[in-house]
Amino acid sequence: MTQLNYDLTQWQELFWQRGDRFYWCALRQNLFGEWVLLRRWGGRRTGKGGQCETCCADFEEGNRLMQDVLKRRCSRGYVLIS
Repeated sequence: MTQLNYDLTQWQELFWQRGDRFYWCALRQNLFGEWVLLRRWGGRRTGKGGQCETCCADFEEGNRLMQDVLKRRCSRGYVLIS
């Protein structure tokens, strides 16, 4: 039996807002211990939005992708809430 190694201390989560728009991003491990970048976006009033899940080769790749999202959100005028 294989033992999975979860490292909850490395999990990350960020949330941005711009007007009534929001964007949420999290780097977590799935049930198999693989790193996954989760993203959700939408508008609070319209109810429209979407989500995306990206599998990462390792934590370092996931962290690079999360930093790319952080830069993109800031360049588009979103305010980081957490």
